[in-house]
Amino acid sequence: MTAEDLLDITGGSVIAVVGCGGKTSLIELLADRFRDKKVLVSPTTKMLPMNIRGITLRETLRQCEEYEPQPGIQQLGLWNPARGKLEALPDEILARLVSRCDITLLEADGSRGLPCKGWRANEPVVPHYCTHTVGIVTLAALGKAAVQNIVPNGNLGFQPRQQVHRLPEFLALTGLKEGETITTEALQAMVCGRRGMFQNSAGRRFLLVNQVEDNAASCAARDFLRTVKEKYPHRFEKLLYGSVHKNCWQEE
Repeated sequence: MTAEDLLDITGGSVIAVVGCGGKTSLIELLADRFRDKKVLVSPTTKMLPMNIRGITLRETLRQCEEYEPQPGIQQLGLWNPARGKLEALPDEILARLVSRCDITLLEADGSRGLPCKGWRANEPVVPHYCTHTVGIVTLAALGKAAVQNIVPNGNLGFQPRQQVHRLPEFLALTGLKEGETITTEALQAMVCGRRGMFQNSAGRRFLLVNQVEDNAASCAARDFLRTVKEKYPHRFEKLLYGSVHKNCWQEE
């Protein structure tokens, strides 16, 4: 099934996307599926301008304040040329825009493209009026070292590859020590821990395991989600695994 079906998106849905491993790609996918409606895309932290056909982009406070939503995809935020990203609008302006759109997709988290993260107390930044919090995760870091910086490794160059954004918070959340192997249990703590991915969630909670492209990945994702369901039986509305690239998902 497709993500838009399994996430139960209807008119008036306000969806915050958090986590590591495909947030922007999922937002682009969903925006494109609902492009016949008034679709608002905006960051509550930072995000790159989307590479999607027919998008309307507004980059200044005045443009965003004065913008009248139209059918189609509109991405609004404050352009920061030094970072090359759109940054969050003041909440009162965002809330006003949300009330005038059919579907709102908020990139509410940042992981610098890394597969693991620890969260500060004010992260993710999920507005209270969100109807969905969708967390996305991959299993790409399993078996790799919990490191934040690329370090020298003799004649092999700079190894191991950076895996974690906000390492001190990640270690506190998972109980790992720096350089230890990232386990399934550590990823479960990252996702489900009291100070983890969903700590500031609002609305219905959905967990997606992304980058599941073959049978081996499917087996690993099912095992991961089954354990999550057993340990946290009432935490999530739905547990899904699949591929944003293919827009093909299954429910655990």
